[in-house]
Amino acid sequence: MKIKNIMKTAGKVLLGLLILLVIFLLILFTYHRIMLNKEDELLKNYPGQIVEVSGHNMNVYAEGDGEHTLVFLAPAGDTSPALTFKPLYSKLNGEYETVVIEKFGYGMSDVVDSDRDYLTMVNECREALSKADVEAPYILCPFSKSGIDALIWAQEYPDEVEAIISIDMAFPEAYSETELPENGSTGLISVLKEMGFVRFFVNNGMYPDIYSSEEKAMLSALICRKYSNCVYVNEILTLPEACNLINSRSKPDIPIHLFLTNASGTGMDKQTWHGFSQNYVKDMKNVTVTEFDCSHGSIVNEKSEQMYKDIKAFIENLDN
Repeated sequence: MKIKNIMKTAGKVLLGLLILLVIFLLILFTYHRIMLNKEDELLKNYPGQIVEVSGHNMNVYAEGDGEHTLVFLAPAGDTSPALTFKPLYSKLNGEYETVVIEKFGYGMSDVVDSDRDYLTMVNECREALSKADVEAPYILCPFSKSGIDALIWAQEYPDEVEAIISIDMAFPEAYSETELPENGSTGLISVLKEMGFVRFFVNNGMYPDIYSSEEKAMLSALICRKYSNCVYVNEILTLPEACNLINSRSKPDIPIHLFLTNASGTGMDKQTWHGFSQNYVKDMKNVTVTEFDCSHGSIVNEKSEQMYKDIKAFIENLDN
């Protein structure tokens, strides 16, 4: 009889906890939707202009003027590229035209759930630049995984790319050492994001003081909207094909400047990470290097002043 009463009591407790959990989830989901609507107004001030590419909206931020055009390409999964690169382009746009492309799934661009092969993505970027009246040639400035985009761009359209400034960019060999996720591996994270759980881990104090309070709020808002969306997964799935395409072609005959970090945050040691870039550029003629003792993800925030100086020197050498 006692066991029966204990089981009955336990059942009531579990039922009560389940009800509380459902109520909590409903409240969280409702709060998340309210905040999304509220943030719509905030994000109207997000930098850039929307252009139509392949029937969808893509955001392109362009500022400054000069003889050279620097095009920044975002790292994988960056939720707000037009703000991510601000510590660097804010120093450069007094002397050069600086542009940030937010590919589909990034920043204020549409999330497009389709195969994301890299040549298609490069052509989408080219179309976006054309519609934003940004003319070639470009100095491509890829950060991390977007190095794959930059190499394909330079191989496929050499007349459009006068140089590459690598912001600790990835080279094809890096992905032969990386275990790529299977399709749908971020499904649970996406569900948690849609429920509003990401808001527990985001606050405006995460960001450096170069950003205004409004920009910090935008950064947080876009993490809650774009984090771990389907585009990021679909890009990863086509990486092997993209790396094979690069390796099947001649290396681009253009100047390259490498900004390298201590590899913290890449999942690899410094020697291995640096080896990928060194192996790729060893036969290339015009390569310069700057090494920083900082993590992979912090390079733009922490080293923008020295990067500005080295970029300026690199471009001056292009003109000589």
